[in-house]
Amino acid sequence: MTISATHAEIEQLYLATELNEHKSICVTACHSGDGVTSVATALAERYLLAGHSTLYVDLNLFNPAFKDVNMLNEPNGEHLIEHTETNRMFVGVPAPRQASTQLAYKDPATLTKVIEQWLGSYDRVIIDTSPILNINKGNIPAQSIASACDTTLLVIAYGETSTHHLEQAKSLLSGSSINIMGAIMNMKNTPSFAQELARQINKAWFIPKKFRNSWVNKLVRNEFLNLPI
Repeated sequence: MTISATHAEIEQLYLATELNEHKSICVTACHSGDGVTSVATALAERYLLAGHSTLYVDLNLFNPAFKDVNMLNEPNGEHLIEHTETNRMFVGVPAPRQASTQLAYKDPATLTKVIEQWLGSYDRVIIDTSPILNINKGNIPAQSIASACDTTLLVIAYGETSTHHLEQAKSLLSGSSINIMGAIMNMKNTPSFAQELARQINKAWFIPKKFRNSWVNKLVRNEFLNLPI
């Protein structure tokens, strides 16, 4: 799923981070597929549109979303990275493969120093994490990354993330050094009102097909009715 950098909700996130002078942002979620990368890439693009040099760091070892395109010869290991699904490219840091680097990034103090080094070269740093509830020795804990960043965004999949899992995530992010800016409700799998109406119309077999098609086309073109329900 792709989210536009000019989307109204992304604009609100951008303004909130700017007004609070947050320069390093951790984006996480309870489960894989909740939309962390979609939100993080949209926010990164919004920073770039505003003229901020932005570094995208992929620390999602569970399901890395980017591939390394080429080395930029930067001192802190920055690469040109490409999103494997959308082919969008960013200056960033791909998911580390070396066990020594993975282990170092699990320490909030070490990661804090690394982020400070990145901020010496870039205006903003956005970090994409593994699912916070996916706890295993192979992942860099999302709460460790959150502790090292200025602020954290928690992405919630509407209709999928349970209250129990949300409470678990909040508990893991309850450390005194973690600043949660807010939660983002991702409604990617929620049909718009127009889509639901179209589905019901197409079920009405007794209405001539040409009338059904005409009504559905009008619904699809109606901007107001295409908001998620």
